[in-house]
Amino acid sequence: MSHVWREREHQDLDDFLIPQVLVKSPVKQSVGGQHLSEAFSVWFRGFPNLDYKETALEVLKDRVSIEWQVKGDHLGEFLGVAATGKPVLYSGTTTLVMFDQRIHAYCADVKVSSVMEQISPDPYVVKKAIGDDMYLTVNRLLQLNLTQRQIDCLALLCLRCDSRVVSSKLNIKYSTFRTHVERTLPLIGLSSSKDVFDWALSSNALEILINIALERICAKCD
Repeated sequence: MSHVWREREHQDLDDFLIPQVLVKSPVKQSVGGQHLSEAFSVWFRGFPNLDYKETALEVLKDRVSIEWQVKGDHLGEFLGVAATGKPVLYSGTTTLVMFDQRIHAYCADVKVSSVMEQISPDPYVVKKAIGDDMYLTVNRLLQLNLTQRQIDCLALLCLRCDSRVVSSKLNIKYSTFRTHVERTLPLIGLSSSKDVFDWALSSNALEILINIALERICAKCD
């Protein structure tokens, strides 16, 4: 990651990404390598002279966790704030979820409010972290009473990942995951898990389900 940030060569990551890599960043949450490039571009545009330094590295099971610190100057537009020339200093953690030596998820944990406070006098509201309210929102939106586990299964299916990968992210057996899915599908009027994405899209629940899925994928192992 040092090379990517120091040399501004985020395209070098492309060979290590799966096509549907999950991107979870304060400036971009989506699926696909293009969106990861867009996330990097937001930072490079706002702070073109960023000095990136890794402070800790941990490899645990199927993920790599990198703690880092960055300093630079606000020389370009960043999240709607025009260049101020002010110096910034912030830190964060990047987690890479790996399978078969390929990156399946890129998750950046950065306190953007700290950055905004350094470049703008206006208060900046950061999106609230996932919690029980997200699951309540899903049930209210769909007018259902699904359990958290059922919603997790639907959310991860929306990412169109391999089912065995999904079950591993929920820390449950594949057979248990299939049981959850088989019991949940009739509740939403479906007979096949392949239709979950289109169902979520037509139900206006796709965005919130993907956000839940990204949190699940990027959550640290206990």
